Amino acid sequence: MAEPDEPKNDAKPGGRSKATVASLGFVTMFTMVGFAYMFSIVAGGREIDARQTMNLASAQYVAGNIVVAGDLAAKATLDEENEEEMELYPMQQFLIGAGSFARAHQAISPRDRHEQMETALPYLERSNDLGFPDGRDAEGHRMLGEALHSIGRHERAVKHLRRAVEIDLTLRSKLLPLLARSLASSISAKPDEALRTIVEHLNEASLDNRGRSEAEILRIELLNQLKRYDDALPVIARVEDEISDELQLQMPWAMQLQDQLSLQRGVAHVGRIIESLPREITAQVIAGIPVVSGRKLPQDQQNELLETIRVLDQLQREAEPKVAGSARLLVAQSYLLLDDPDLALARLTQARQQRPFDSRGLEGGVSEIELLASRAMGDDVVQTASYLVREIGQSQYLDFPETTRLEVKQRIIDAIAELRGAGEFEPAVKTATVTSPVLGVASSHSQAGIAYRDWGEATLEAGKGPGGELSREASVAARERFRGAGDAFSDAAKEQFDTDEYVPTLWLAIESYQKGRHFSRSAALLEDYLRYEDRGRIPRALVAHGRALLADGNAKAAIDSLQTCIIEYDRDPMRYDARLLAAQAAADLGDRESAREWLEANLTDGQLTPQSPAWRDSLLTLGEMLFAESLSDTLKARELEWSERVEALRATRPTLQAAMRRLDEAVKRYWPLPRTQMAAYSLARGHLLSAELPEVELESDGLQDTARRGLGQKANLERKAALDQFAMLANFLQNEQRDNDLSDKQRALLRNSLIGQADTLRDMDRYAEAAEAYRDMSLRYMNEPASLEAFLGQSQMMRKIGREREADLLIRQANLVLSRIGAQWDDEFDKVTRYDRAGWERYLAWMVERLDQGAKLTSQATP
Repeated sequence: MAEPDEPKNDAKPGGRSKATVASLGFVTMFTMVGFAYMFSIVAGGREIDARQTMNLASAQYVAGNIVVAGDLAAKATLDEENEEEMELYPMQQFLIGAGSFARAHQAISPRDRHEQMETALPYLERSNDLGFPDGRDAEGHRMLGEALHSIGRHERAVKHLRRAVEIDLTLRSKLLPLLARSLASSISAKPDEALRTIVEHLNEASLDNRGRSEAEILRIELLNQLKRYDDALPVIARVEDEISDELQLQMPWAMQLQDQLSLQRGVAHVGRIIESLPREITAQVIAGIPVVSGRKLPQDQQNELLETIRVLDQLQREAEPKVAGSARLLVAQSYLLLDDPDLALARLTQARQQRPFDSRGLEGGVSEIELLASRAMGDDVVQTASYLVREIGQSQYLDFPETTRLEVKQRIIDAIAELRGAGEFEPAVKTATVTSPVLGVASSHSQAGIAYRDWGEATLEAGKGPGGELSREASVAARERFRGAGDAFSDAAKEQFDTDEYVPTLWLAIESYQKGRHFSRSAALLEDYLRYEDRGRIPRALVAHGRALLADGNAKAAIDSLQTCIIEYDRDPMRYDARLLAAQAAADLGDRESAREWLEANLTDGQLTPQSPAWRDSLLTLGEMLFAESLSDTLKARELEWSERVEALRATRPTLQAAMRRLDEAVKRYWPLPRTQMAAYSLARGHLLSAELPEVELESDGLQDTARRGLGQKANLERKAALDQFAMLANFLQNEQRDNDLSDKQRALLRNSLIGQADTLRDMDRYAEAAEAYRDMSLRYMNEPASLEAFLGQSQMMRKIGREREADLLIRQANLVLSRIGAQWDDEFDKVTRYDRAGWERYLAWMVERLDQGAKLTSQATP
């Protein structure tokens, strides 16, 4: 079986096609006649066809005019329907590619060279696929291998360089070093094989002293790459000895080689110290160094590093730019080992700013970003990243092979993650955005999305006040950041539409939009998600779709989506969330029966346990829903005539009892979660609602004493249970307040529990205790709106127990306190009391006027 890179030629062994024979004939002729004759034909206006043009091009290639051959081949328009002409197509592609390859070697600018190699590549690859022309296999593979190597595609370069050497052994001396470098630099780097290749090259007898020394440098680099530092150091010493005569003569190549040997010695010394470090999993790698703050090296290693720095500093000043740049990077690594990040940062900045900017500058910039990110210097990271991207785009010298591209991309992503971990979210977003040319558009958007999402989560966490309540400001800010994440992930998904990452990224956008309460946008994306996602993940999309529709007020459509999940995916865990949301949607539509059925289904499913959030939320939601229904029905019943009121209260009693049973269970299971604190308050109010039926029944004429006593006891038992519940909740919240600030909801619950406790004592005819409870409340909320209700309640209780004078004083005191309540409470009056400020002013003024009139009448009646 032929190797993939072998020429694909269908001609019989030993034979040649007619086109090939004709081409060789023309090649011979035009080689003899020369380019001048060819030019005279064209200049004389004589038309030549595609075949003649290709023959001219082939002749020029043989004559060594490769650029001209490529230009001529490019001008030949082959008729695709002419089989004989299309036989020339492989030759045409080869010559065009060879012409661009030759032009690349003539280029002065590295960028122009790179562009010409990029231009040559597709032609040479097509020629390889079709089969290189007869006798051109070695040249074709050589050019293709060199082109791939020059633009950093080392993995593919290896195959063609090997093939060229196999076909033409005379290419060994030229191509083996190139093959070794490609082996060491490929994505699946093979430094061992590269080392064997360069050793094989060193065994060639034809090498002169300079060629052998240059090959030894590559060998040393490979030994260092393999971390065989103890093997590299003797080779360095030997090569220095071998070129000592040339150094004395100050031959330029020898002096440059000496600089490279000094650099590689530094690499070996630094590498040995890195290898001696204890392995710490938590150590952060910066510029290839596992950095641990406060680490102290042994004195001998410190001395070794300081001596290495001294030698490398000299190289920075005197060596050619590439060696100087590598020396700066190595000095930065040495300072990191010495736990001096400031000096390391200075050297990395110098490497980044090196002119001309090259791969050393790239490494310096990326390492600088890593070091700045580790120190949470987010704004500096953004500035450095912007500079780096600009230099990459403008540089004429930057070699950016596949391995470097992948490594740089990952290191920038890791630095962005470091910024996120340090809470530097805005710089993380900006860094992801400015590095788009390096990361790629999709990856850039994804990294920005992750930063926005984490920023939103951190905003929520930081915005939680007492009791876990989220401030409005934090909620608004978090929503904006989640929406930013949704936008970024959505843009990333668009870029990944034809990849496997499209659907997962789309889901990240949907999740972010839902957290940001941008439900209309998430609903639009869910349409695509449901179209492309695998069946196994459809349920979560249906639930998200239902949530989005419900939030947009389309409860009916939400139920349709949620029912699809419940019915079609009856074994998927998402059915529990679907039932919970469907119950809320049904409640919004007034379909209480369906809402109750879905919640009951979650509680009786058998697969859920009380420890699961879905079971807990279903229990609490069911209790709250039943209580709200009972309260609504009770309020409506109060407007009816006595006989109808009794029937209405009796009708709602089963719902009320079910609500209290569910609320009681929730409080006992999940106390003191914030939601159960509200459930405890609702339970207390439920007991008061339960007392209404026996109280109304007591109004019936003709009740016997026994029945009257029984109804009174029922009402009092319910009030006593409510009183205990109010007291329990108030005591808990007061204890919490001693240690921590209460949330707004908790403060409201405490206030309502205290007033509920006092009102219940009043309704139980325990006036003295009620007066004391109102008094405690007035003192607690002095100079706040709630104190006014407490003063009125205490005044009423004083009158009940015959202490009229104190009752009057409390009314006057309430009027005085009202004048002391600051304007900042104006918006709270009608939220926590029966009137707004103006209403209280009118009411208390009327009360005080009545007291004054009464006092005046009393003084006039006194003799």
